[in-house]
Amino acid sequence: MEDVNEMLAEQQRELERVRGKRNRKMDTSSIRQILNIVFLILALIGIVLYFSFPDKHIMGMTVIGVGMVVKIAEFFIRFMF
Repeated sequence: MEDVNEMLAEQQRELERVRGKRNRKMDTSSIRQILNIVFLILALIGIVLYFSFPDKHIMGMTVIGVGMVVKIAEFFIRFMF
């Protein structure tokens, strides 16, 4: 009877190991959250530069463009992983 219980316990451990491997995915939520925060900060800085300083239009658009690249990277991470 003990042999059967040991076999069942061993099978249960093996099943949990396989389930753990299967459920182990790359957690990208924290990376995506950081990229979203960076995007929002860059967008805000770009808008302030663009509208507050008339001679800084190009710099403001550049900062907004970099923010868009960050947002596109977050988009790809969301759908690829």
